[in-house]
Amino acid sequence: MSRIRFDRLELKIPPPVVIFVGGLLNWFATRWTDSLFSPPWLVIGALIVVAGVVGVAGVLACLRFKTTVHPWSPDETSVLVTDDIFQLSRNPMYLALLVFLVACCLYQPTWLSPFIFVGVTRYLTRFQILPEERILSDKFGDQYAQYASSVRRWL
Repeated sequence: MSRIRFDRLELKIPPPVVIFVGGLLNWFATRWTDSLFSPPWLVIGALIVVAGVVGVAGVLACLRFKTTVHPWSPDETSVLVTDDIFQLSRNPMYLALLVFLVACCLYQPTWLSPFIFVGVTRYLTRFQILPEERILSDKFGDQYAQYASSVRRWL
């Protein structure tokens, strides 16, 4: 019996599309289930601001070091960025997208929202982040290993 191979999904779907699908799933879930609570507007606003700041900081750091920000071509990375926001998180742009998804889930919270968030996080980790880490490890060797051991994947 042959095993189903999911390797084809690695680095194929841009992370913003994955987050959009997660938000869309949460929106559809509100059609089938009741909302758990009223949206906490202040928290949602703060999360959106945090997501914007973290995401922009990640992009600006990559641009400052003149390396790629494209998630589907990590092999084009020319420099291992370890400064600025990358001192706090190895994946600030993905972190920003997930914080935005949390805001979406809080806007229309259902009992499915946590499952959608966990599913999207696991998808991004398996099909985007782990392949990127493999490529960066091959490309930068010990420098990446040291960085990965001193900075967390998320926060």
